[in-house]
Amino acid sequence: MATFFRVIATLVSLLLAGVPALAAPPSEPEAVTVTDAMLRDATFPISSTSDATFPLNGIEDSTIPPSITVVEGNTKTIRLVSDIFFAFDSAELNPAAIDKLPGIMEAIPKGNKVEVNGHTDSIGSDSYNLTLSQNRSKAVANALAVARPDLKITTHGYGKANPVAPNTNSDGSDNPGGRAQNRRVDIVYQ
Repeated sequence: MATFFRVIATLVSLLLAGVPALAAPPSEPEAVTVTDAMLRDATFPISSTSDATFPLNGIEDSTIPPSITVVEGNTKTIRLVSDIFFAFDSAELNPAAIDKLPGIMEAIPKGNKVEVNGHTDSIGSDSYNLTLSQNRSKAVANALAVARPDLKITTHGYGKANPVAPNTNSDGSDNPGGRAQNRRVDIVYQ
């Protein structure tokens, strides 16, 4: 059931990011149906460095991008979708996600300095989120060091300190899509 909610949170975050509607109207209260055809025909904001796809919840022909690349000036950030790379409440990398890292990292120049920054949403205590974000950044850095031993890697965990989207709506209610965007590991380089 937790996997179902992670999938829904990921889809909501994609919808909030401007991705075309993926889900059919609910057939019963709180139920959402996402078909393989809907996912196959959907478009996602990906760059040339993150055109790899990842099976959605084990469905072979339904894929979403495991990362996006954000460019600000000379700084590039590869934003890994934590809900794909990690199980809920875990810092252990999904083995299938580890296989995707070399392809995602191809664009990083040889010998470059790289920061791996872990982030969480606002649910949980500050100390818990800080530890989880640090452990997730270290897990990605370790896998990255195996895939790209030429890189000079540093890690940071920021917990819930640097959200990229609101964790709550303006009325104070929960914003699952915003929280999903905040659960991330950023790989930053120039």
